[in-house]
Amino acid sequence: MKRNLFILVALFVSISLFGQGEIDAYRISKKELSGTARGQAMGGAFGALGGDVTGVSINPAGIGVYHSSEVIFNAGLTFNNTKATFENSEESKGNASVNCDNFAYIGYYPLGNDDRFSLNFGFNYNRLKNFDRKYKTSGKGMTTSLTDYMADITNGTPYNFFTKNNGDYYYADGHPRWLGILGWSGFLINPSGNTSYNDDYVSPLTEGEKVDPSLEVRERGSIGAYDFTLGTNINNRLYLGTSLTYTDISYVTETSYNENFEHGGGFKLVNDYNTEGSGLQVKLGLIFKPVDAFRIGLSYHSPTWYTLTDYFQGTVYPNRIPDGDGGWADNTATPNGAYQEYRFKTPDVWTLSAAAVLGGFAILSLDYEYTDYSMMKFSKQNINDYDFEYENGDVKSHFKGASTVRAGAEFRFTPQFSGRIGCAWMQNPYDQDYKNNKKEVMTIGTIPNYTLEGDVLYLTTGIGYRFTPQFYMDFALIYRTQQDELHFYSPLFNGDGSVYLASAPTKMANRSVKTLVTLGYKF
Repeated sequence: MKRNLFILVALFVSISLFGQGEIDAYRISKKELSGTARGQAMGGAFGALGGDVTGVSINPAGIGVYHSSEVIFNAGLTFNNTKATFENSEESKGNASVNCDNFAYIGYYPLGNDDRFSLNFGFNYNRLKNFDRKYKTSGKGMTTSLTDYMADITNGTPYNFFTKNNGDYYYADGHPRWLGILGWSGFLINPSGNTSYNDDYVSPLTEGEKVDPSLEVRERGSIGAYDFTLGTNINNRLYLGTSLTYTDISYVTETSYNENFEHGGGFKLVNDYNTEGSGLQVKLGLIFKPVDAFRIGLSYHSPTWYTLTDYFQGTVYPNRIPDGDGGWADNTATPNGAYQEYRFKTPDVWTLSAAAVLGGFAILSLDYEYTDYSMMKFSKQNINDYDFEYENGDVKSHFKGASTVRAGAEFRFTPQFSGRIGCAWMQNPYDQDYKNNKKEVMTIGTIPNYTLEGDVLYLTTGIGYRFTPQFYMDFALIYRTQQDELHFYSPLFNGDGSVYLASAPTKMANRSVKTLVTLGYKF
């Protein structure tokens, strides 16, 4: 017997059919250290310095500091490694990628016979985030199963929902979450009692039966920003600037989750999911130089208003799972070609910066950035779409404000040769209970796994050399480390807050090393 029947996909699919997750919102909103080799070698601390497109991206007033036109191009090579530890099992997975992280043109237009006043224009492409990563984890003897989770999230759905809809489950009124439907269609959950009135479901595992889980994830894609910046220099003391930023995003993930049951059988859950879209943002900034040796900067980045589309399919491959008629359950999948359109708003960003320029031999710089991630917000694309009230409520209760601190120094050993050093720390924005696995985590579609990211630490260094007054080359080495928690699925809770279904986390140690080269020409 087959419980699932493939159906035609509706032309327009409401977001409510999939569910949207706050983890996905954070993935889109969070940025990485980015910019030129010089900027990244100094920890990205360029908000008050200007004169480098890294600083222009942080604070558009930095474009007013330029006293010549410039073109730059840089490329990077990144090595990623993730070590996953689940109970007593360790697995490492790595990959390498080559990317063009940044290219820019700055136009300098003096307003008079000296350099005290100018109106400058620039274009800058900046890769804000690189999603390219692989990781894998597995274990033995886990005491709970994804089938328990599937059953629990389907509880409350009357059994006659599945009988009366004749297989058209995914788009029917009152449908449960899609992962529950997939579990039902693959015989990974069953009604617990009288099928005439039952709304309670159970796993096919026997009481106390353990499972051996494994998960493999491949992520690809990036977020890129195109800044169009206009700024001015007023008497070499005050610099003002504004940017209009077009941002595009491409994110693709392929996940494969396996469970082998202790008493035989098991299943594999494969998910293919990608997000595509674009957004607009406005940036404003100022830099004030009260004396030649000291600068302060302030910048504001508005939210990025995205229009996004998600494409999604999940497939279950049962392995020797009884189908109730003496045979084995068949493979089953969500509707082919399913997609969702929606709007998303990232939080705004404030940055306060200070820098000291010590003659012609040293620079010290510090940035403080604040982002309130509770202000992330989903909204509907079309007037009759789902309104995201539940998802936005999760965002407000599960996320809070987070700080980023960047610091850097540059030392000029000769007029041609410079050395740089820096660091950056990015705080995670999770509410304490959410971070400590005391709240349910909602995920998208039929993807049950998620990662709670830890704080990020960057340690950076680099050198620069001017071959001529016009032509230069910079090199940077960036080390990044982050400790995360990976969950196969969310814990579930009783009404009093006690844990109903536990979720054992995998500890993930993420490390990467990036080399970056920038070529620049001033004219």
